[in-house]
Amino acid sequence: MSKETRQLATSLFKGLDLLSLLSAERQGLGIQELVESMSLPRTSLLRLLDSLIHYGLVTRGEGRRYMVTQTFRDWRKADPDEQLRERFAPMMRRITDDLGEMTTMGRLSGREFMHIHCEEPDCRVRVTPPVGRRFAIEKMAMGKLLLGVRPDLIPAGASDEYRAELEMIKKQGFAMNLGESEDAIVAWATWLGEPSPLTPLFAVTWPDFRFSEESLERAIYLLERESERVGPFPLFD
Repeated sequence: MSKETRQLATSLFKGLDLLSLLSAERQGLGIQELVESMSLPRTSLLRLLDSLIHYGLVTRGEGRRYMVTQTFRDWRKADPDEQLRERFAPMMRRITDDLGEMTTMGRLSGREFMHIHCEEPDCRVRVTPPVGRRFAIEKMAMGKLLLGVRPDLIPAGASDEYRAELEMIKKQGFAMNLGESEDAIVAWATWLGEPSPLTPLFAVTWPDFRFSEESLERAIYLLERESERVGPFPLFD
């Protein structure tokens, strides 16, 4: 066995093999069928399945049958970000026009957060568009939501207070950023699908002098209305 071969991530290969197997079975497979097909111990397969479920690529349906999710099938397609823009950009434009504030959409990319689209308001004082810029994930409203499904990305040395904040955010399904990632900027964020590391997130941002509870309530109302149109979004289930 070569040194290169010894360094290969065999657990990753097993996970990829499992995804390949499940993606070919529309009705899913039971755990015993998977044990026989994969020639792996039941406990090892359950760990792999739990990890893939946590990541949003696999789900367990009726009769305890495991199958890949629509998220996985969309993920395999060419340019999934363009598909997200096609679906959500019109919604974001409507909210921006009504609210007069910038809306953004982003997702996790590897271990970093990536903004993939924003809609800017037609006003004199605007928030600088975030697309192409980097921010500390733990300080962003969207980033805090992501840390609830990727706790391995929580910075070492994070305080107990911060971890408690993340737990609260995970339960409530939305997060705030009060000038933490960028001075004088307020942001509110939530999920555009069932929370997972592959699910896109949505945020509204304000210059702090224009932010108000009334404006926030209006933003949430507008998104709830859009949830009926292009959702559903889990915050309003």
